[in-house]
Amino acid sequence: MFYFDGVLMKIEITIRKAQPDEISWINTQYDQVGFKRSKYDNEFIAIAEVNGRRAALGRLQYVVENEAELGGMYVREEFRGYGLASKIVEFLINNSESYNKVYCLPFSHLESFYKKFGFCVVTSKENIPSSVIDKHYWCNSTYEGETLLFVLNKE
Repeated sequence: MFYFDGVLMKIEITIRKAQPDEISWINTQYDQVGFKRSKYDNEFIAIAEVNGRRAALGRLQYVVENEAELGGMYVREEFRGYGLASKIVEFLINNSESYNKVYCLPFSHLESFYKKFGFCVVTSKENIPSSVIDKHYWCNSTYEGETLLFVLNKE
């Protein structure tokens, strides 16, 4: 429940797996914020809906056997403040059972947000897949502000 223009309204939040026919909407969202586009075939994409409207998204992207990257977290501006990012991260972690490690490349101001889900700062880049190292470099050379390299060890 929340107040909108002084009226108490009920909100219904649903987190679900994206369908292949939603890839255009997904990539339109990512294009708006300068994130890398999704490819449905090697990703598990989550969509949050608020009262039936697509409001936020995130993804688990296959990296190498038993390892994935969590990313692409984006909440549309008009839906911020409902805890959608947390719900998506929880949903993606709960659907990451086939992975022993999940990497994450958050902006530095989100460090405490990801730590509450068990992500830790990578202290050595040894044994980190080159595609994750390359993307970390790309993020730090593309976006303003620092991008961190985190891992969630599930072994």
